[in-house]
Amino acid sequence: MATTASRIKRVVLVQPASAGGNFEYMAIPRQGMLFLSTALGQWEEGPFLYEREIWFEDRSGLMDPDKDLEGVDVLLVTALINEAPRAYQIARLAKLYHPDLVTIGGGPQMGPLPEEAFAMGNFDVIVQREAEDIVAPLCDLMLTHPANAREMYLEKVPGISYRKDGQVVHTRRQGLVDPAFAELPDYRSIKDLTPDHPMPGGVIETVRGCTESCTYCQVIQQFLGYRLIPRETELKRLHHLQELADEGLLHTARNGKFNVFISDDLHTPPLRAVKFRNERLERLKNWKGHTDNMYMICQARAEIGQDPELATALYEANVKMLYLGVESNNAENLLAVNKRQEPGQMEKDLITLNDMDFSVVAMTIIGLPFDKEEDIMNLADWVTQYSRYQTANLLTPLPATSNWDSLQPLNEHGELLQEGEMRPYHLYTGRQFVHYDKRWTMQESRELFDRYTAKLTSIDDLYGRIFRILRSYRLRVATAGNELGDSINAQIAQATENLKSWSDPVSIAGKEFGQNISQRVDELADTLRSMSQPLANARRELADNINTKVNELADALKSMSDPVGVGSKDLADNISVRITEISEMVNNVVVESSNRRRPANE
Repeated sequence: MATTASRIKRVVLVQPASAGGNFEYMAIPRQGMLFLSTALGQWEEGPFLYEREIWFEDRSGLMDPDKDLEGVDVLLVTALINEAPRAYQIARLAKLYHPDLVTIGGGPQMGPLPEEAFAMGNFDVIVQREAEDIVAPLCDLMLTHPANAREMYLEKVPGISYRKDGQVVHTRRQGLVDPAFAELPDYRSIKDLTPDHPMPGGVIETVRGCTESCTYCQVIQQFLGYRLIPRETELKRLHHLQELADEGLLHTARNGKFNVFISDDLHTPPLRAVKFRNERLERLKNWKGHTDNMYMICQARAEIGQDPELATALYEANVKMLYLGVESNNAENLLAVNKRQEPGQMEKDLITLNDMDFSVVAMTIIGLPFDKEEDIMNLADWVTQYSRYQTANLLTPLPATSNWDSLQPLNEHGELLQEGEMRPYHLYTGRQFVHYDKRWTMQESRELFDRYTAKLTSIDDLYGRIFRILRSYRLRVATAGNELGDSINAQIAQATENLKSWSDPVSIAGKEFGQNISQRVDELADTLRSMSQPLANARRELADNINTKVNELADALKSMSDPVGVGSKDLADNISVRITEISEMVNNVVVESSNRRRPANE
């Protein structure tokens, strides 16, 4: 049936730039926006058809709400906690420049805190949890009725919050969303996704929810229950990822392999969850033959080491890297956070999984209730014996967890948060305490984090630090809003994307290589930190030269994604040279800019 242009509405879905501490520098797209886009695309029962664009700012650069939302009808914004300031900024500016634009917020930050989202982001509606089943009818409603006539319709939409007479109204959701409501994630609506700019990896979701109830985790409240998608949907999603890789939209190494992260927070249920565990075992057996070209990564509990049948099925399905929730080796700490795990048994489980040749990444949390500095340093010594890589976070209160209200928040200066003062969400990265603790101040906790992580073989540290430094520079240059900024921004984004595509970076080049490059990137960062305006004013010749050198850096980083035969020292030296060249050229820009400003008689 032919449609008229007026029936087609444009929707932009935005995941804001991260302040760090997420998985963004590993190029893992969160699935929420991909499934919402699918739900909008498959909707045919209402008055409108929806064209979609998914904008990941960490991938495509900062959105300009004035320019980039021209002609857009609906803006959907999600956010993790440290992305919230940028999410609120986008929504506020969107309303400022486009007052008639419909703005809808959601995700694990705004869903539990709609009052804050309305006050800081001026949204029209906040979705409380999942939204695939309501997003299209909600958009229809918002576009059909003027703002002053929506209330009687909004009260019938389940699981949302909206404003009425100056108050926030919440509607109740009945039941849970079918996790296969949107069968395939909508990768093809991702902005700038082309064979020349592929995603470094794919993601598959097979279940929503968790069988556990750890106090620090948001999943229990965000995804209620434990809901498996149908077996046939799992296989369709695997085939979909293979199709994307075949089209060049997922980065594929020369050996034909591409990375896939299993996004479920507990992909393999523990033995005590017998029904779910048995079902997962049978499904993994069915994956054989469907995942031959995939290098798969998932999160699990260490006790999978007690289940050799399931562990073997994982390995044979090409799940070769396990992120394991170790958290702590202190039994009192584990009990305090309701982590049903015993340190002695966990040690045996880690040994078993290492012996099975899994690449084990031990996820740890420090600053738990019974931690002392000595215990934390001992944890570093212990965990590095039983895992190949480690991640670290300081205990951080998150919305919808018991810690949110029980831990007293601090402001960005490390003082107690005063009434009416906004939490410093940009610091909610797990790298410092953001709540009062009599053991350590905020600054002391940062120093503690640095001492602890210095003892780890951190899978996050190398590409995480490079990502954060380059992204910070990109934010500064993007703010200048000029051609040079856009050009360098694009090239550094590509360099960062290439860096993200490492599937196993520490083993590729060794810890010495990581320290070398980290040091060199730090030196580049020192040069770039205050250079946004001089770069913005640079003459074209210098801009082109810097662009060329950033391109060369990107090419050097790209070689890491297929490192066979590349010596770590040669590679480190090559990249260090590129960084030095860029630093020197930027310094020349600064000198030239300074000379242009200096009075003639000086």
